[in-house]
Amino acid sequence: MNTRIKVSLVLLLTLAAAVAYQWLGSASISITSEPTGAVVWIDGRARGKTPINRLALETGQHHLEVTHSYLSPYTEGLSLSGGDHEIREIKLQVGEGTFEFLSNPKGAWVELDGERLPQRTPTQASVPSGEHAIVMGLVERRSVSQTHTVNAGEVKVINLNLNIDPHGSLTLSTRPSNAKVEFVNEKIRYQRGVRVPIGEYALKVSRPGYRTETLRYRVRYGENRYSVDLRRDYGTVNVTYSPADAQVDVTYADAGRTFRKAYTQAMEVPVGAVEVRARAIGYRTVVRKLFLENAGATIRLNLQPMQVEIGAVFADAFTGGSVGPEMVVIPAGHFVMGNAAGPVSERPTRMVTLTQPFAVSRFEITVGDYRKFTLATGRAWPARVDQAETDHAMGYVSFKDAQAYAAWVSAQTGHKYRLLSEAEWEYVARAGTGGAYFFGQDKQALCDYANIADATASRLYADWDTLDCDDQLLRVGATGTLKPNPFGLYDIYGNVAEWVLDCGMPEYQDAPTDGSPAEQGLGCSTHGFRGGSWDSGAAEAASAYRNAASRASDDRGIRLLREL
Repeated sequence: MNTRIKVSLVLLLTLAAAVAYQWLGSASISITSEPTGAVVWIDGRARGKTPINRLALETGQHHLEVTHSYLSPYTEGLSLSGGDHEIREIKLQVGEGTFEFLSNPKGAWVELDGERLPQRTPTQASVPSGEHAIVMGLVERRSVSQTHTVNAGEVKVINLNLNIDPHGSLTLSTRPSNAKVEFVNEKIRYQRGVRVPIGEYALKVSRPGYRTETLRYRVRYGENRYSVDLRRDYGTVNVTYSPADAQVDVTYADAGRTFRKAYTQAMEVPVGAVEVRARAIGYRTVVRKLFLENAGATIRLNLQPMQVEIGAVFADAFTGGSVGPEMVVIPAGHFVMGNAAGPVSERPTRMVTLTQPFAVSRFEITVGDYRKFTLATGRAWPARVDQAETDHAMGYVSFKDAQAYAAWVSAQTGHKYRLLSEAEWEYVARAGTGGAYFFGQDKQALCDYANIADATASRLYADWDTLDCDDQLLRVGATGTLKPNPFGLYDIYGNVAEWVLDCGMPEYQDAPTDGSPAEQGLGCSTHGFRGGSWDSGAAEAASAYRNAASRASDDRGIRLLREL
């Protein structure tokens, strides 16, 4: 074989060996990632960013790592043989890092991505790797807002200095004192002495029934005190009514007090809760409640005549099959309440008008009447009262007992029963008369109408003020055994005194003239009682005589009124 042929054969064999090595002695890999732009590391050496297409690698073992910013790295061991071509599609995942929060001074609150951490600095929080919004703050220090990125597996220290933010205290004294104070366009809740950064603030001061004020106040170092008086807001009340002679009253609250005034045309009244009441003799009273705005209000009240038989006696049926106490229908009317010659508690006298007829229990509530109530409700029975004396007036009842009994009778009958007011009691006691007693001025005549202290009592109690007559009865007796008054009511004087609605003994100077209580008796320590009792002298039995107590006794009982 000649030399030229030998050379050609060697070249051909060399080329074939190179090609065989290329295909049998090397490998390649293609890598894509989500997100793109990840760094590809082969055996600890960066080989480019994704996407990478056909990266040539030697055969054998390799370590692949793909990293991208704060995402968790992807790692894999590769085993490549000659001619291999590997393809990797990698979705990088969010990892977890840790923030360590420090502040100067310590004790700052931390908000992480808008959420306030429960702990204060120094503290830590594990978070998804990536970018996070951080705010630190402390009372009377300026808050700091920053954005930080934490990588997967990283512990990153965030240490912030919180500079002093000058503050002052703010107190706003208002009239009325219960007015509401609010900061305008500020996330600050007002309270007296609230600490706020130095500066100027708008505050809104409001109270129902008053004109709202929005005022600006400057807060300086130290204490800042201001005051504001709200102006009362008014509206006009216009009332039309029939019959034309009806009495119309308007009740409203102002400056912490309640006022009831006679209606006048186009009456200006403070805005807020208002009650308009129209009444006329022989007509059913009409009450209208409204919330008056400053635009005012116009209302019409038409009173309807009441058709009742004056003096009629009736008893309402109970749900259990029995009946309630006997009631007598009392006419509407006028009377002079009090005693111009009496003690200060009975003065000054005033004309009272009760425009509607009503019914009053003919007798004082008896032991038998009250026993039905205690059996039905489980209320305690007074140990000193003999249950067998069913026709005797019931004693040893407190004001609350009397109220509870009236409420029970109301529930049993479906009608409104209650105690009488002082004015109503004196009206039915006088029964159209004007003297000390409904029968005149002679106290000795009490023996015909009242069980009060007489000769029987004087034999045991020599120092008592007693009458000369003798009914042979020392204590409470049976009801209805003596003469009634002109309205047909028995024992209106004596036997047991009768609880009334009024708290204590309110002054007559500003007392109502429509028969309603001077006060409704809620939250009172004492309540009035009227009429005298078995142990009373003649003076205590008089129509105008007043008394009050806070507890039960054997000489205090019940008489009821039923609204018609």
